[in-house]
Amino acid sequence: MKIYSIFLNTALEKSIFVQIFDIIRSLPERHVVYGSISTILCIAGVWIYSQCSKNIKSVIIQTIGWLVIINEILFQFSLLFYDMWSFENSLPLEMCYISALLIPVFYKNQNFRPLKSWFFFAGFGGSFFAFLNTNLSEMDMVYMSIHYFFAHGLVIFIMLTIVVDGFSPTWRDYIQTIIHTSILVIVISTFNFFTGSNYMFTREKPPGTTFSELMPDWPYYFIIMLIIAERFMGFDQIWHIQRMKLEKYLVSRVGN
Repeated sequence: MKIYSIFLNTALEKSIFVQIFDIIRSLPERHVVYGSISTILCIAGVWIYSQCSKNIKSVIIQTIGWLVIINEILFQFSLLFYDMWSFENSLPLEMCYISALLIPVFYKNQNFRPLKSWFFFAGFGGSFFAFLNTNLSEMDMVYMSIHYFFAHGLVIFIMLTIVVDGFSPTWRDYIQTIIHTSILVIVISTFNFFTGSNYMFTREKPPGTTFSELMPDWPYYFIIMLIIAERFMGFDQIWHIQRMKLEKYLVSRVGN
């Protein structure tokens, strides 16, 4: 209760709707442009994917895997070239970048259910939230923005292709992903503690203009973020899926 009261007090100092509007208004124009382009490309790409044969689908996943690798290599080299690379900030240790780098692994293991579950829950949840809660206002280089939305957009695309191919998650998949995510958070938090870094923002809020400003300081904001992530990662999604299955079953029974 203490955590929620602190959160409410922080948010209600000024109308939360006014704060949200202020944050949206202060986002850089490229956030809206790149975000919109990524969304349109995702939707168009998934529609094209759904019309393809199994062999072509495999080629698409393989191509995306290579694009992820090339995108990350170019990004790392660009940071080195502009003398912006640092051990504390430049490694791909955010959840969404880890998810993106799992795409080449997924190409070789497309029937591995834990990977599908990861993309469905953690990958999609993290990337979608990152679309809304990016700290791109701190990024002056255009390629940083492109790299950001490209990587996150590809993770969302992979999740949608998994759904198109008929993946139907279960409660076991959800719990399994929660366990894997918790292990990852512990590992990254330990890494941050010993290196002074802030990957996955386990030590402090992301810099710049983000929706995290509506939350109290560490550690309360991080606890709230974990609660939101757990809910957003798929609790409601899987509930609706199971309900639809039950309704379909009942309809079939009545029909018989």
